[in-house]
Amino acid sequence: MSIIDSKSAEDSLPGKHIRQGQGLHRPGVALKAAGQKPGAGRWKVGGSRRGFDISLESWNIVRLIMKARFIQFWKKHRKLLVFLIIVLALVIAAIVRAQFGKKAADKEPKTETISRRTIVKSVTGSGKVTSVQSQDLTSDLLASPIKTVNVKVGDRVRAGQLIAQMDTSRLEASRDSLKEQIRSARQAQKETETQLAQQAAQAAQAKQSQLQGIEEKLEEVRSREDQAEKSLSQAQDKLKRDLETGSGADAATLAADRVQVEQSQAALTALQAQETALQAQLEALENAPSADLSSLGNAGSSVTESSISSLQNQLDQLQQQIDKGAIRASMDGLVTQVKAEAGKTYSGGTIARIEDDSSFQILATVAEADIPDVQAGMVVKVKTDATGEAELDGNVTAVAPAAGSSSSGTGLGGLGSIGGLDLGSLSGLGDLAGASSGSSSSGFTVTIALPAGNDRLRLGMNADVSIITSSAPDALSVPFESVQKAEDGSSFIEIVEHKKTGENGDKKREEISVRRIAVTTGLEGTYYTQIVSDQVQEGMQVVVPETKSDNSVNQLLNSMGAGGGVN
Repeated sequence: MSIIDSKSAEDSLPGKHIRQGQGLHRPGVALKAAGQKPGAGRWKVGGSRRGFDISLESWNIVRLIMKARFIQFWKKHRKLLVFLIIVLALVIAAIVRAQFGKKAADKEPKTETISRRTIVKSVTGSGKVTSVQSQDLTSDLLASPIKTVNVKVGDRVRAGQLIAQMDTSRLEASRDSLKEQIRSARQAQKETETQLAQQAAQAAQAKQSQLQGIEEKLEEVRSREDQAEKSLSQAQDKLKRDLETGSGADAATLAADRVQVEQSQAALTALQAQETALQAQLEALENAPSADLSSLGNAGSSVTESSISSLQNQLDQLQQQIDKGAIRASMDGLVTQVKAEAGKTYSGGTIARIEDDSSFQILATVAEADIPDVQAGMVVKVKTDATGEAELDGNVTAVAPAAGSSSSGTGLGGLGSIGGLDLGSLSGLGDLAGASSGSSSSGFTVTIALPAGNDRLRLGMNADVSIITSSAPDALSVPFESVQKAEDGSSFIEIVEHKKTGENGDKKREEISVRRIAVTTGLEGTYYTQIVSDQVQEGMQVVVPETKSDNSVNQLLNSMGAGGGVN
């Protein structure tokens, strides 16, 4: 066994220099220099003269063994030790709190002056500043190249301004082709109409010639008819004269006269029949001037107009598509998004977004437990980081009929570790840690209108809102901790009264008394509660009890489950 001198021993002990004759403290043993001269290299164990010497190397071995046993004990009983430390800390805190509470009980209780104020009940939420009016610009020209994008984020635009232009060259070529087809169809229609007009003129001329021929024949027949009437009249007169002369005329003459009358009558009748036939022919020709040609012309014109109308409809639709290629703003506003890029093929979606930043609103989320109390028209107090402590006034304009959902909270599981101990891993405490971690809460969207003219607001800012659901102006109020419950369930407050009694030299002694007054509570705000009582007056001093945390150790044990979660 090697002997190390005292100087080397002093240097080898961690954390402390040892001098000869100085007591050293280690778990379970006290070391003291044996009174030897420097360089002797031996140490006496124990404080008496009967102690025995031990070399420094032996002491190091003992120290390592004890350290290993302590580490083994810590690993085996770590949870128990941590639990006992926590319990011990809570017990000490309770004792200290009790001692301070006892001292505080001998002093004057904490009070606050009863005063009148406006009590409000509110529902809180959070959201973002948005525009009242916005426009997402899109196009129906899917799979078309984007020719130009004329704006960038942050630009201000006016209604009708060109934002982007789609490549419509293919559509323009189709449009020009349709225009040429329509022009050709109209030219063909015009030529057909000219041809039909010529045919109609020729038919009319032929008809006129036929009418003229019939009229000439009719005049000729009528002339011959007049001559036949004269001949018949002469024959009848001769037969009459011959009959009147009696025997002066022979039978042959009378027979000849009768034959002449009959022939004249037959000739006249034939001419009259011929006149009637010619007249009927003339009337028939006049009543059918050019019916067949007119029908043919109308049918051809109808077919041509139908073809042109169909082509024109196609042309109009193409022109509408071409016009849609020019993406224009429909409102004044600020460009907040540009998603299109010149030269790329458009596959749908927003090309650019324009928002009217002259007026703002807030889309806030309110918890489902509070939403039944929220109605349109309620006053809202709004705070943002940009406006600092100043509160903006708003009002509810709409409440969503259906809820969305959001996740929040990390619970105790997010505390990490203390001294290498994962708090969330402890049995029992782990349940507490996971109780709120990843919890999901449903919320309803509430739309809140803001007044115009605030130049510090920007789109997308976060905002905290307090929706005032009810209020009690000029109400007597006390801190809500001051309202206490009696055994029968009624509410009361305690009033502090100061009385000067007796003599204490030149000064009167002041006594403090507490008087209980029954009250009826009204609207409860965030900190103050409205009270109603004939015995309460403004300016009284009301007791504000201190918040107590009784049985905190028991509460911790109960929350940790049976056995405190220690295995």
